[in-house]
Formats: sequence, structure tokens, C-alpha cells
Amino acid sequence: MSDNTAELKKFFPALTGFRAIAAWMIFVYHFMPFANPKYPLWIKQIVWEFHIGVDMFFVLSGFLITYRYFNDHPIHFRKYMVNRIARIYPMYFLITAAVFLVWYFQNGTWNMEKTVEAIVSFTMTKALFSKFHLGGIPQGWTLTLEEMFYLTAPFYFILIRKKSWWLFALPFLILISGLLLKNMTAVPQNIWGFLQPAVYTYIFEFFAGIGLGWLLLKKKFTAFKFPTATVFGIAVLAFYLVGKHWASGFIDFKTEIGRAVEMIFLSVLGIAPLLLGLIKEKSMISKILGGRIMVLLGKSSYIFYLIHKGFVPVFINDYISDNKLVIFILLNILSVILFIYLEEPLNHYIRKKFGKPAVKAVEA
Repeated sequence: MSDNTAELKKFFPALTGFRAIAAWMIFVYHFMPFANPKYPLWIKQIVWEFHIGVDMFFVLSGFLITYRYFNDHPIHFRKYMVNRIARIYPMYFLITAAVFLVWYFQNGTWNMEKTVEAIVSFTMTKALFSKFHLGGIPQGWTLTLEEMFYLTAPFYFILIRKKSWWLFALPFLILISGLLLKNMTAVPQNIWGFLQPAVYTYIFEFFAGIGLGWLLLKKKFTAFKFPTATVFGIAVLAFYLVGKHWASGFIDFKTEIGRAVEMIFLSVLGIAPLLLGLIKEKSMISKILGGRIMVLLGKSSYIFYLIHKGFVPVFINDYISDNKLVIFILLNILSVILFIYLEEPLNHYIRKKFGKPAVKAVEA
């Protein structure tokens, strides 16, 4: 174990608050409160890019996994996977089960296609199939990518520890491999559109986080007196939100190469510097995001993300209020309650129950 153990366990409150902002941006993107014709088009064009909340989550995931586990070699893979499963699966399982139960009671029927949708949803593999990409919890497609990253990250770390240039080579190799597999499986008999969604393009965002974590562990950064990285990251994100529509006239962001260019720009020049600023710099933004309320909302943001679209907001809209702000507030309150009384206890229980290595019996 490296002598960086204490540093690896360090908690960054501002990054937890950052998660809440990312989840809220996705909520605004999905509910589009500015769709009213009275709002100017340029505002709508900015809000249409709030899907970057997903990109913010991916870069953050890459950073946190690297910062916590990169120096653990050999990594305790069982404990590592138990921790990952405990963090994301219990609430995902419960809410996915609720989604299918609600669908069944509303429709009063079930068929083989719904069975397949349930299987790929519960196994977090649905984003690999274009037919079921948005099945179950629609926004849960991102968890397929998280799951794949968690499974493969320890192997990335092995290569990067041997030769640092793997940090740059691996994402491009994965992109090329994804393109080849997509073309190889693009046949009429391709079942459920396997590998047709270009999920492999998102690897650049995870690796932007890996790169940030690796550089911090190497102590490549020092704190700035002025929040330089914070301001730079925010400026790039603002430039992206304002300029994406204009840039789409020159770059086709719907192609895999175009999306890769977009994600490299967004994650390397925007999100990663902002995370660096929140970690190393003292600013009003880091103070706000690291406050108690924002940390609590950040901790509950995973549940918020899972329930912000689907039967829960539909119920609120139909029986309580159709006001988007009221829906937003109630979803946050419900998320905090579920985090405190369900998600966190389940997380701790699973880690304690299954995360410890088995003790071998000592022969007499």
C-alpha cells in the first residue's frame, strides 16, 4: 500500500455539492421549463445543452475511482466491487422494480419483450442495445457505462502504472475498437441493435477524470492564490453552452468522431479544470458547494437522478402540482429522505456484510 493512503481517503465536500448541480442540470434539460414560446431561442439553445450534467458525472467518476484506488496495488478487487455495487445497485434495483411494477399495474399485461427489457435493465446492460436503450429507468442508460468503467478501471490502472502513455492511448484504442465492433455487428439479424449505440465515445470523459486523479496523486498541482482553474473551467463550460449550436454548423456532433472531439474539449478543458479548482482552490463557489446543505443534496443526488424522470414526477404532476419548481423541490426532499433512511443504511450494510475478505481457518 502506498504512503498516500491518508490522501486517498480525503473527502472533497465541494465535489459532492458539484454532483447536485450536475443532477439539477439534467432535470432542467429533461423538463425544459424554458420551452414556453415567450422565451428567446438562444436561452432554449443553451438549456438544450444541459445534458452535460451526465458528462460532469462521468469525469467525476473517473477522478474519484482513480484518486481512491490507483495507488492500491494489488487492488482488493472483491472489496472494490462490493463498494461499487453497494453504492449504485440497491437503489437502482428498487426503483427499477418499482418502474416495472407500475407499468404492469397500469397495463395489466406482460410479454416476452418486457421480460427482456427487465433483464437488460436489472443487469445494467440496456445501453448496449438500441431497442432497450431507454427502457426501465430511461436515464439509467448512463449506469451501463458506469458499470463498464468500474469493471475495467483496475486493468487501466495496471497499464498506466507500467507506462504513463497508456493514459492517452487507451481511450483512442477503445474508440477504435468500438467503431469496429459497431460496424461488425451492423447486420440485419443484429438482435436488439446490439452495440449500435455509440456508448464507447464517452470513454474520453472517464479518462479525463483518470488523468486528473493521476496528476493529483503525482502532486503535479499546487494551490493558486486566485481561483484560476475554477474560473477557467467555468468559462469553458459557458463557452460550450453558448457556442455549441454555432459550432454544430462546422462539426457534425452526431458522428462518433464529432462526439469524441466534443467530449475531449468539454471534459479536458472544461470539467476537469473545474474539478481541480474545487479541490485545490478557495473560492466562493467551492465554499457554497462544500456547505452542509449542498453536501447533503449532493449525497442524495444519485436518487434524485434515478427518480427525476418517470412515474414519481408524473405522480407529483398529476396529483400535487404541475409547477416545475414545486416538482423539483419535492423530488429533492424525497431524495434526501430516501438517502438518509434507505440508501445510506443499505450501502453501509452491504459493505460491512460482503466487503471484508474471508478469514481462512487456521489448522491446529
